[in-house]
Amino acid sequence: MNFEIELGQHYLLDGKTDVIALKVVNRSKTVYNVEIPGKSILSVERERLSKIVAETGAPRNG
Repeated sequence: MNFEIELGQHYLLDGKTDVIALKVVNRSKTVYNVEIPGKSILSVERERLSKIVAETGAPRNG
């Protein structure tokens, strides 16, 4: 993963579930709190998050 996680931005969790990055949990920035909109908040490892790619093939956020 060569991209910076930006808080408040949408990402895919495990390549399929749209989530919003809320908060960095640890100093090494390897665990984040994310929100599944309207459902719950989870703590997940950074490796499980990926950028959302628009239909043009370009990343949607950043």
